[in-house]
Amino acid sequence: MKSESMIATEKMLDVVKILLDEDQPQSLFNKILEVAKDVLHADAAVLEIDGESPLHFSQPENVSISISAVRLAKNERRAVVWNQLDDDSADLSKSIVQNQLTSIMVSPFRTPDSESGYLYLQRAARVEPFTEEDSQLFDAFVAVCEKFAFTALDRIRDKESLDVLKNVVRKDNIVYSSKAMAELLALADKLAELPLPVVIRGETGCGKEIFAKYIHKHSPRADKPFVAVNCGAIPEHLMESLLFGHAKGSFTGAIENRKGFFEEADGGTIFLDEIGELPMNMQVKLLRVLQEKHITRVGDNREIPINVRVISATHVNLEEAVKEKKFREDLYFRIQVMPLHLPPLRERGQDVVLLAQEFITRYGAEYGRGKYHLSRNAEKALLAYHWPGNVRELENKVQKALVQAVHCVIQPKDLGLEDMQSQAKESPRTLKEAREVVERDVISRALRDSNANLTLAASILGIDRKVLREIMERLGMKKEDFKN
Repeated sequence: MKSESMIATEKMLDVVKILLDEDQPQSLFNKILEVAKDVLHADAAVLEIDGESPLHFSQPENVSISISAVRLAKNERRAVVWNQLDDDSADLSKSIVQNQLTSIMVSPFRTPDSESGYLYLQRAARVEPFTEEDSQLFDAFVAVCEKFAFTALDRIRDKESLDVLKNVVRKDNIVYSSKAMAELLALADKLAELPLPVVIRGETGCGKEIFAKYIHKHSPRADKPFVAVNCGAIPEHLMESLLFGHAKGSFTGAIENRKGFFEEADGGTIFLDEIGELPMNMQVKLLRVLQEKHITRVGDNREIPINVRVISATHVNLEEAVKEKKFREDLYFRIQVMPLHLPPLRERGQDVVLLAQEFITRYGAEYGRGKYHLSRNAEKALLAYHWPGNVRELENKVQKALVQAVHCVIQPKDLGLEDMQSQAKESPRTLKEAREVVERDVISRALRDSNANLTLAASILGIDRKVLREIMERLGMKKEDFKN
């Protein structure tokens, strides 16, 4: 059978494990009260921290405390116990009797901002009073909790300072520090207030739907529906019915009248993702809806008025599609009043690390994996990688990393970026080294895009083919390495 001291020791170890998982002060301080009540069998607990922004936590919500006990504990600078048998203080004895308590135990509680906080516990009447052993355990408990509180507050303070230094901005689900994203969000804020159609352009996986939702949320239509439609994922024979609805009996299986996506979005916003994938016959029908502001369900002659803002998105070059007669010019001008160009992740600099940390926090909590962080080598590998799949690829890699990482530290191999580790071991320290890194990256992209055709790559880079050859020789690059 375990002794009382063994049980207390085990509980203290459990305390450490529990508190290690909390780094937000609000959550941490509430957790301290919960654990204190459990470990020391208290009926009520109060934690108060003075300073510029005083904090007060209580479980249960309203606890009548003895001010005399708090004052004496601060003077003693240690945990002190008072119970009904103590006659040292008339005020304390009065508090104990009035509040129907057996005993009180209080300890000073220090944080970086204050030396005058306290942690207060009490036991109700007809319960065993706190003992001297309880007092010693309480002292140890408070010492541990103070260190966790110091660390948590320092982390928050450091994070806020780093965010200021790095110009980190968080708007809804969008986090960034790059100039390109700051300019894009400024434009999105302007567009949100206007009833203009918007086309969001960018590579696959760079977050076009997130931006569409941002514009809708900050628009006068925010309290109305936001309906997202992936035009490239709908079978052509179902597209008209899904977009505009159908009447009962209009085709086999149409057993009732059904609204389409446009009716569902009435008063709000419809997001037409991959609009460049729309078949030509549907482009004609969409154009008419946008011009006439009404829809007609399949199998019905009634015109149903709609009031919908259209936000579109595509990774297709619409201008080229218009030239090749794959996209209607009149529809292009109808939806292309104001374009938003989302930069690919590889052009967003430090944003890749910020986004990775956001995904780690989100999925770490969702998977119950605790607090994970990136190693310095992992950060370097993230910055060195080209990210052809953009933010979606990053999210996928972080999810896998949380499964594979050990000791709460994510390494390059956990992200599947071990090849990037060797490339990112040494950051350039001279202008020459930095120039070579940039040259190598830009030329590599041109060679991949041209399938190692030097003439075409030189044209992409805007230099002579001979000059490209000379640079490649200097950098030790071979065109064979870039053939698909």
